[in-house]
Amino acid sequence: MPDEALLVVRGDELDVDLLRGDAENFHERFADWGRYGVSAFLARDDAEVDALCGTRLVRFETVVVFHRDALVAVGIEVVPTFRTPHVTLCHADVTELVDRLRSCEHEVRTNPYHEA
Repeated sequence: MPDEALLVVRGDELDVDLLRGDAENFHERFADWGRYGVSAFLARDDAEVDALCGTRLVRFETVVVFHRDALVAVGIEVVPTFRTPHVTLCHADVTELVDRLRSCEHEVRTNPYHEA
């Protein structure tokens, strides 16, 4: 994981049902790994958050921005997966993953590039 990546961005508003569903689907797909996970992206700064909003996250009306250190502090693993800047936010317990994500300090931003 690049050291300069300070932010982690996810499209949505941390909806409990969506997070749980995504995490359970991930667990089924990668059962041998023993983790529940949800997709996110790394960004170094607001310009990279903006670029992600206009490309990979355009389908989301809002995005959630976390500081990477805050996620780690609440016990969420931030694991590089697939192609950079993709990461998986994961934990061994699905309820803990959802609760920790929702309780972790974050900012919800409107995506100016959203396309319905």
